[in-house]
Amino acid sequence: MSSHETQRALRLSLLATESVLLVTRPPMAAPIPAPGQPGAGSDYVPDQPEVFIAIGKDGIVRAFNGHVDLGTGIKTALAQIVAEELDVDEADVDMVLGHTDAAPNQGPTIASSTIQISAVPLRRAAAQARHHLLGRAAELLEVEETQLEMASGVVRVVGQPARCKTFGELVTGRRIELSLAVDVALKPTSAYRIVGKSSRRVDIPGKASGALVFVHDFRLPGMLHARVVRPPYAGMDCGDFVGKSLISVDLTSIDHIPGLAGVVCEGDFIGVATEREEHAIQAAAALQVRWRSHPPMPDFSDVEAALRQIPASPRLLQDHGDVPATMADAACVLERTFVWPFHMHASIGPSCAVADYRDGRLTVWSGTQNPHVLRIDLGRLLD
Repeated sequence: MSSHETQRALRLSLLATESVLLVTRPPMAAPIPAPGQPGAGSDYVPDQPEVFIAIGKDGIVRAFNGHVDLGTGIKTALAQIVAEELDVDEADVDMVLGHTDAAPNQGPTIASSTIQISAVPLRRAAAQARHHLLGRAAELLEVEETQLEMASGVVRVVGQPARCKTFGELVTGRRIELSLAVDVALKPTSAYRIVGKSSRRVDIPGKASGALVFVHDFRLPGMLHARVVRPPYAGMDCGDFVGKSLISVDLTSIDHIPGLAGVVCEGDFIGVATEREEHAIQAAAALQVRWRSHPPMPDFSDVEAALRQIPASPRLLQDHGDVPATMADAACVLERTFVWPFHMHASIGPSCAVADYRDGRLTVWSGTQNPHVLRIDLGRLLD
């Protein structure tokens, strides 16, 4: 069973089992993005509740967040937040990120919004779970909640460590599903012992040792390998010529390539697929393609000048006071222009995706910041 299937099976199991504490949100459509912002203008609604926190009879704390770790360490940081609210060790939190069949749809992973925005409901969910576990333990141990303390997945009576209940014992035989609350009492920052402290990143060891599996490492039975043949205007994303420049493709030019599975043409997109990766690379280089002419690429020998020549519409963010009058009355006026390097916003390695279609179901692995929107768009694309 693949990791994707494992996560799907786990979520369905959590939603069906009788011995579990869940904090969920009713299924809902993703918020419509603001103009110019990434996201899916779709009314798609999942058929299952979104799970934020799950604690089963095994006592494991499972936490789910819709964002993905792009190297910023959010898997470590989110686990810290959950561990703080539930008074468990970070290592005891099983953190699931960005999985479209397991994690809630919280929009694209952009603008450092994970901790300041998408972590908020997860923190509330962990706090809700804490309050319920304390209440249940007080009931079973016949004490007031104020007489209890929580640590490492165990709730015990203060001063009487033998009188205790584990998280697993508190949920065994009972199915508790709490609806994610808007307002819940959170642990005061003065009581923090984890959040705000230095912690070892959980993603670093696998990256340093080469054990971490990337999309490029996937191998499926009978899979094909493909390469894209780029149009000569690659890098220019606007203009009437985009998508309309392909004249012809000479398929006979790659007849000699071993294991050729096919050539796909759609608009200006050309893809070649073969049984082996090195043959796909050869086919993409050898394929004879005729293109229509297109406008010249901008001259980027002077990046600042090239960027200033790009058509743009100024957007007023704030209009306060009389700027011209203030400048005229100022004792000293400084004029400065700041230019910073033009960087590509891209992954450190080549973009890659793997698609597996079988039994009427498509599974896609992709290095994306936006897994839930990608899923919606693929559904639209494939009808």
